[in-house]
Amino acid sequence: MLNNSLLLKPVIFIINLINTSYENSVLKRFIEFIFGIFRKLNTFYENSFASYLARSVTNLLKNSAIIGFFIGKGRFSRWWEESPFYRIINGIFDIPSKLLKNFFQKHEEFFGESLTIRLIRALLSRLEFIVGLFLIIILAVPHERWNNVYNVGIALVICIFVFINTVIQRHWVFNFKALDFTIILFMLAVTLAFVTSLDPSTGLKYWLFYLAGFLMVLGIVSTVKNEISLQTIVEMFLWGITIIGAYGVWQAVTGAVSFDPSLTDPNLNFNMPGRVYATIANPNNYGEILIMALPFYLSVILNSKTFLKKVVYMIMAVFPLIALFNTGSRSSWIGFAVSAIVITFLLNKRLLPFVFLGGLLLIPFLPPHVYNRIVTIFKAAQNASQDSSAKTRVNILKTVWPMFRTYMFTGVGLGTDIFREIVKNYHQYTKAVPPHTHILYLQIWIEAGITGFITFVWFIYRTIKNSVIGIYNTTGPLKSIIAAGVASIAGILTTSLVEYSWYYPRVMVIFWTVLGILAAAVALTEAKNRKLSENQ
Repeated sequence: MLNNSLLLKPVIFIINLINTSYENSVLKRFIEFIFGIFRKLNTFYENSFASYLARSVTNLLKNSAIIGFFIGKGRFSRWWEESPFYRIINGIFDIPSKLLKNFFQKHEEFFGESLTIRLIRALLSRLEFIVGLFLIIILAVPHERWNNVYNVGIALVICIFVFINTVIQRHWVFNFKALDFTIILFMLAVTLAFVTSLDPSTGLKYWLFYLAGFLMVLGIVSTVKNEISLQTIVEMFLWGITIIGAYGVWQAVTGAVSFDPSLTDPNLNFNMPGRVYATIANPNNYGEILIMALPFYLSVILNSKTFLKKVVYMIMAVFPLIALFNTGSRSSWIGFAVSAIVITFLLNKRLLPFVFLGGLLLIPFLPPHVYNRIVTIFKAAQNASQDSSAKTRVNILKTVWPMFRTYMFTGVGLGTDIFREIVKNYHQYTKAVPPHTHILYLQIWIEAGITGFITFVWFIYRTIKNSVIGIYNTTGPLKSIIAAGVASIAGILTTSLVEYSWYYPRVMVIFWTVLGILAAAVALTEAKNRKLSENQ
């Protein structure tokens, strides 16, 4: 398809020309010169005191019983798979599936003659393409045409397709084993918060958003059967990101978005252009989606077997990267910096000094409005009263704190609707009633109580823990995908220290999509290692 594209033919021709003449080219000598410098710097680092200190600390941690407790696989996973609770939940999906599957297999000859059944079977045999297409739709549909209920419908349809596959396809099941038990505990805590809400009628739609996230994770881990299907989902996800990235770049270049003083302090950001948002309607939410996706471009580039594919995804990554800087979202920029550090550390920690150096060298080349916006981060850190955004967040915390102390154990119930209804009864330090706390963790705690907060933190901790174990127990494509997933989560969790990143449900569903990709990659890694140990 790419080779036949009139738009890409000149680009592909140039790439192929460079590729075929690469061995004797000036480009090769230049690249070898650059890599030679890196090798010398790496040798210098390996023989330095800093490297000796890092190795000593790493060896100390590896032999530590305390650290071993935190990074070991633990007994909880085995307990979960053997527990009656797991069998009940698995049975809810498995028993109807087996009953229908037995009926289908008894009459398979009859059903096999049906053109409709054969068509459905062929279509759903590559369910990963359908999942990828749904992700593109979630990203590409403009905000004014989007209804957040679509998130629930898409997640539900994916799971319905999985269920149909468990009936008509061989060796297809709901892969509950890929889910950590803490995601079930968190969903139970969320459900309890909905049932015991001060106003349950307002919490139903928010509970459905959580359900959509859970079903998205379950649908992805049940769809992914091998590395190829996982990479297909990741790559199609990135095509969707490239589309909205290109749209954001177009908004920046054409000046389609005007400056909005309600989003940016004009006194601190003089001559700043409008903050782009593409299809997401809010630049902060747009930035949050971009930082969750950007690490996966690196994984695809590393996993690509052809020079052409590597170059294509490098070009694709440029659009969301440029768009990210034009969102003006300082919290997203910090989150992106954290994700870049995390993925570098997980894949090749020796490159960390060069990442820091590259970041510093990039500063003089930034557009003036981006540079000025970065400077305001440090001004806000020194004196929040000078920055209207930081000042607003401080005032929100002052308003919310008495409410938090009252409901910290039970929570007020799911959703920002009930949150606003309760918080307006307290003294307002803000000009208007705050819609949320501006901090993901605090919002979860206030809505779902201490149980919701603890199970969420436990779930995230175990997800990252199992992912890091997976990175060090595998090689090849799965390693880079897991590293990208961890970096993605690290970035958005950093941003969520000053943003309620789930306020816009499309951001929330992408968050859970990344967790689904992570869970699927870790499950493949564990299955691969089990197979290797059985063959030994």
